[in-house]
Amino acid sequence: MCMDRVNNQILLELMKNSRITNKQLSKKIKVSREVIAYRINKLINEKIILNFTTEINYKKLGFIAGSIYLNIKEDKQDEFIEFLFNSNYISWAVELSGIWNFGFSILGKTVEEIDARFNEMYLRFKDEILNHRFTIHKQTKYFYEKYFNERIDLKIKKHKKEEIIKIDNIDKLILKELVKNSRIELTKLSLITKISPQAVSKRIKRLEDNNYISKYYIFIDISKLNIYQYEIFITNNNKTINERLFNHLEFRLDISYIAEYIGDPYLEFGLIVKSPYDVRNKLQEIISLFKNITIIQIDLFQKEYIAISPPACVFE
Repeated sequence: MCMDRVNNQILLELMKNSRITNKQLSKKIKVSREVIAYRINKLINEKIILNFTTEINYKKLGFIAGSIYLNIKEDKQDEFIEFLFNSNYISWAVELSGIWNFGFSILGKTVEEIDARFNEMYLRFKDEILNHRFTIHKQTKYFYEKYFNERIDLKIKKHKKEEIIKIDNIDKLILKELVKNSRIELTKLSLITKISPQAVSKRIKRLEDNNYISKYYIFIDISKLNIYQYEIFITNNNKTINERLFNHLEFRLDISYIAEYIGDPYLEFGLIVKSPYDVRNKLQEIISLFKNITIIQIDLFQKEYIAISPPACVFE
């Protein structure tokens, strides 16, 4: 599929806010609504857009996340992928080329619960898992608009003071449906929740204002955009430069996410390149500015299987 100006602009706007209407897209991109609808359908059919989803602040729902990287025997990899798909606690999964075969995130209410869930998985594949690394998330920031060469607005947004609100089963059902399809219409949500569209809209606004809903975005196959994404792990021997290092990575157009882990000396970030031959030069640029950092791991994102979004366990 030809990735022309219109397609790229549609993907960018949907990555910024996947609940944007076709009418709003039409005005922004200056093409007809019919063209917008046709292009979006084609992007879906060509499997460039894999899902319209919602980033939920799972911490506010009482959950934490652990990241696991592992190697598993080749003849069991398809079965392992199916296991990840069918698990109700996996919030992200990727196939890698490099030190590890797979990376994925497990959600739970406690470290013990995450550990128990991983142990269940480990026992299932104990004869096939060759080695693994298990860490607990501290914080992660995502900048996926940069896939389209869009610089992120890093100004601190002024939010209304967050209220302490009680989340009920209707709120959870709304969140669950928005994760499955962020473009779901209010009328459909009304039928599912058995409350009026106006009541649904008010609940969504309340969830947005109080940071339960962080963002509406699209899950895409970046390999079809002719770009590559690498995960880079570094260590930093000078903690006093952390803030400057973070600011630099956030500002760069080629950094798609930054992740920190509790009690772990590593900092992880996503590096976007148009050719694998660009990786070395880009990393040299960063090292030349921050001489205390050491690169310890580089893996290519081969294929993302599960979008970064809350799994079913969050809404139970």
